[in-house]
Amino acid sequence: PELAERKTELVVQNAESNKQLYDIESLILLKLSTAEGNILDDTALIETLAEAKATSEEIKAKMAEAEVTTKEIFDTSEGYRPVAYRASLLYFCLADLSIV
Repeated sequence: PELAERKTELVVQNAESNKQLYDIESLILLKLSTAEGNILDDTALIETLAEAKATSEEIKAKMAEAEVTTKEIFDTSEGYRPVAYRASLLYFCLADLSIV
C-alpha cells in the first residue's frame, strides 16, 4: 500500500511539473510575441527567462528524484513476483484438489 501511494504521488508530481513547465513556456512565448523593439532591453522578459531557467532546473531535479524513486518502487514490487507465483500455484493446486 505504501508503495502504491508513493507511486501515485509521483505521478501527480510529474503531472504538476509538466504543467508548470508548459505554463512557463507559454509565458515566455507570450512575452516574446508582445515584446516591442529590442528584446534585450525588455527587463521583464529577461527576468521571466531567468525565473523560468531556475524553475526549470528545480523541476528537472525533482523529476530525476522521481525517476530514482520509481525505479526503487519497481524493484521492490518485482521482489514480490516469485512469492505471488508460488501463492498462485498453491491456490490452483488446492482448487484442483477439491475436484478430485
